[in-house]
Amino acid sequence: MSGQSITDRITAAQHSMTGSAISKAVCKATTHEVSGPKKKHLDYLIHCTNEMNVNIPQLADTLFERTANSSWVVVFKALITTHHLMMYGNEPTCLHMCCKQQLLNYSKTVMPCITSMSRKGKNIA
Repeated sequence: MSGQSITDRITAAQHSMTGSAISKAVCKATTHEVSGPKKKHLDYLIHCTNEMNVNIPQLADTLFERTANSSWVVVFKALITTHHLMMYGNEPTCLHMCCKQQLLNYSKTVMPCITSMSRKGKNIA
């Protein structure tokens, strides 16, 4: 028995029923289980970014939706998965994710100091 929560299993099953393999992989990569995203899910998402018929905006939006989760584990794993896709995915995937401003819109919640510094134009890297 794995450490996935009932919520994670139900969400993955819903994505399976709707036929969205990408959403299912994102859900599986960003479970509530306190461990890193599984390599097989990250590899599948990387593989999907290199396919011609994959909707990259849908992939990014599904991943960014996971960053709005109330669990810090899910948010952290979504950020790790985003980083992994930007590092090892194809260039259009990276460009699309770079253009999304939604990812750092956590004012007054998770990262208030980062958002305030980015508004002032300071380089935080």
